[in-house]
Amino acid sequence: MYASYVNSLMEAFSRRMGLVLIGFAVVWTIIINWIVHFIPLKDGTSLVYLGPRMLGPGSLGVPAVLGIGVEITGGIFWMLISILAAAPLLASTLDRGWLELTLSKGTSRWRVFVGRYLGGCTLYLASVVIANVPLAVRFWWKTGISPWPLLVALLIQTFAFASLLSLAALASVPQMGAAPPILLGMMVSILAPILAARKFGLYQLLTSAWSRFLVDWLYRILPKTQELQGMCTVYIRDHTVEAWYPFWTTGLFTVVVMGLTLWMLHRRSL
Repeated sequence: MYASYVNSLMEAFSRRMGLVLIGFAVVWTIIINWIVHFIPLKDGTSLVYLGPRMLGPGSLGVPAVLGIGVEITGGIFWMLISILAAAPLLASTLDRGWLELTLSKGTSRWRVFVGRYLGGCTLYLASVVIANVPLAVRFWWKTGISPWPLLVALLIQTFAFASLLSLAALASVPQMGAAPPILLGMMVSILAPILAARKFGLYQLLTSAWSRFLVDWLYRILPKTQELQGMCTVYIRDHTVEAWYPFWTTGLFTVVVMGLTLWMLHRRSL
């Protein structure tokens, strides 16, 4: 499993999409650190500025700026780029090279597959850490506010991404190329915000009781990436979790989908 995990990270960068994702993270952290600056006060504290806009002392400014960062890295665009970088790692698991490794070394297919799945999750985690942590460390140095709430928020974001990547894993088992895993992950990442705001959007179009019933059940089944993203910003600000429903439903969804994926992989003939 460890060998496939390391190889998946190397392959992500060789395909260049991993470099693109990390490149976006580096560009963002440079931009946000360039925009943010501090003005010291006589009492030893500092005012936080985002460009020309004064956000207040560290207790107010730090959560506000870090919240902007996690909204960027947890947004649809960042998720789509991450899926483009990670999904092909799963689609290539049953390529000739990995089949020969499975047959010659007696390595379980599920170990190879899970290792590459974890590699995709690690790639996303690395990108959000690079994008957000340097600024959080700078805030820690200037204001004394610990970055640990941000670290928890980044783990929540990775948890949400893992649920999307589990769908890509499921779509990769039939071995129809990288397109189905990428499209399925993208579709759910785009659909999740629409379902979360269904009462203000879809309900205006769907007036029948049965159609709303189907939409509600679709919302209950699919991962709650939009709600988890909102909880990231709340946790940075308040250090509390508002509700556990998005966590356990998304976790259950991920476990079921990955279990089904590994079962299909086990049943699939080489």
